[in-house]
Amino acid sequence: MSLLADLMSRANVDPVLVRLLLRAHAIRVRLFRDPSLTLKEIAAEEGVTSSYATRLLRLAFLAPDIVAAISSGKHPPQLTANRLMDDTRLPLDWRAQRELLCS
Repeated sequence: MSLLADLMSRANVDPVLVRLLLRAHAIRVRLFRDPSLTLKEIAAEEGVTSSYATRLLRLAFLAPDIVAAISSGKHPPQLTANRLMDDTRLPLDWRAQRELLCS
């Protein structure tokens, strides 16, 4: 069973949030594996805008406890895919992320 299928089988797991996190980490991995790639090139390959790819990439740096909560379906109800993707100034500081997303 794939990681995505395993996560989706858990109660209350939001498949859209999980897909966003998986996509964000895939972009991060590609950038680290091939430093010559630009985010613009990856965005074009993914069929999304550079802005969207940038917002996705930020999700690869969410606090581990927020990722765990999303993966287990125990995230706050106000933490939605739209909220994550609409916030263009998601802080890198984990404490600030918790205050913004989980309070």
